[in-house]
Amino acid sequence: MNRRASRAGGRRWLLKPGAGIAIVAIASAMALAAASAHAMDAATVSVIKDAVVLIDVTLVTPEGPMGSTGSGFVISPRGEIITNAHVVSMVIDDEMGGTIVATERQVQVVFHSGTAQEMAFPAEVLRENHDLDLALLKIERDTPRYLDFADSDRTPETSTIYACGHPLGLREISIRKGTVTAHRTWEGRRYIEHDASAEEGNSGGPVVNEQGQVVGVHTLTLASSGMLTKFAIPSNVVTAWLATPASEDPPMPIPGRAVRDLLNATGLSFNEPEAGTFEIPYDNEVTISAHQYEEFLRLYCPLGELPGERRLLQGYCALEALRFNYNDPVGRLSLLESPDGSLLLFWECQVPMSMATPEYLETIARVGANQVQRWEATLEAEQPGEPTELYPGGDTDALMEALRQQIERAELVYEAGDGFYKLPYDNDVTVYAQIYRGVVYTHSYTGGMPGETPAEQGQIAIELLKRNWDDPMGRLALDGDNDLVWESQVPSDFLTPDYFAIIAATGATQVATFKDQYGEIPFNG
Repeated sequence: MNRRASRAGGRRWLLKPGAGIAIVAIASAMALAAASAHAMDAATVSVIKDAVVLIDVTLVTPEGPMGSTGSGFVISPRGEIITNAHVVSMVIDDEMGGTIVATERQVQVVFHSGTAQEMAFPAEVLRENHDLDLALLKIERDTPRYLDFADSDRTPETSTIYACGHPLGLREISIRKGTVTAHRTWEGRRYIEHDASAEEGNSGGPVVNEQGQVVGVHTLTLASSGMLTKFAIPSNVVTAWLATPASEDPPMPIPGRAVRDLLNATGLSFNEPEAGTFEIPYDNEVTISAHQYEEFLRLYCPLGELPGERRLLQGYCALEALRFNYNDPVGRLSLLESPDGSLLLFWECQVPMSMATPEYLETIARVGANQVQRWEATLEAEQPGEPTELYPGGDTDALMEALRQQIERAELVYEAGDGFYKLPYDNDVTVYAQIYRGVVYTHSYTGGMPGETPAEQGQIAIELLKRNWDDPMGRLALDGDNDLVWESQVPSDFLTPDYFAIIAATGATQVATFKDQYGEIPFNG
């Protein structure tokens, strides 16, 4: 799905450590040779172009019309089309962290989009199963060209496949080659894992074999192609669902149900002022909000506009916010630029929903309530110091050994140093991990703070806080030497091998992206 109302920016670009440049070059050459030798035949490509469609959705909401796009494919001569349930969902996330429930929707199916033969037809949503993330649409038109389903259970690992659809909402169809990398059960659901390139907008598109038969429906990307974690719903799951009566489909999802369940298990007092957004009040008059954003649990507190009557003063405040981040046990300060140009400051923390527990939620919310109060003290020119009481603590040696085991279970390449672990990545970024006051501190320095003057540094600091808003796992912060570091802190009790692997790879990608823009900045300390 490509949701035009969603948070801006790509947020899941991760890398895998270990492979050398020479190996990558050889693999690329082999892939090119294989592609030339085993290209899909023209007749099959023609059928795919006729059967794969762009799904264009317009929602009527209390906040005005909102749109999204996704992909789908024809499965019968009667105008029946499969896509993801989330592509046509009437419950969406807004940029501010809230949940919007649409009152009406209009769905259009676009054939041959981006070409002279483009045709669009209104579609009816016949069925939605949000547990499976599948939807069945129908248009009032005969569709003699359609795709057949293959037996996904007979599609072994290393099989050649093609991901078809409209990535990023692009009009023309994209057909990208890859392989099946695993048959996986994840969070209780069956998936085909594949490594064909697929971004937002590919959701609902078919993953086909070399004969053009559907082996899966692309639904989720947890990481980049380097991590090989593109998920498709197996074709056998789709056909089994289609064989059931529509009356067996689960009811429409209730906004915030998963977060509500977590909060109920904590014993915290909370209320729900908006569907799916919860408020947790604290005795220090700070209220922390909790919300599920895509596959993340997000806890946050709006702090109003970035202080400062002029842009120059806002820049100085942004630098102070980056310094403040350096002493945050779990979260970060980040900026969202509103449509009118206002710079809105937030304290926030995001964790994958699959890693969220009631205890983790309660820990983050408690830290957030204290951090908001500490930020207010900072604005009053007080020096609140490091919040050591908010760290869990523990035996550092024992926690370092536990961290080593997590790294090895994640099958990451690493070297042990004096009190830290060093993880080299293919993009020439090195990530470090260690224990600090009971949290796993994962970080990678970018160098000194960019900018020749304090005024220029302040304006860059504003942009870096915007980067924090789009970062799924970590934050940029300034240390005491005015050096810039990407970092993430997770209490040791809540870390898993998969969680750590995603955090570390996110850091490697974020630092590489930063250096591409700002270059190598000499360290100050």
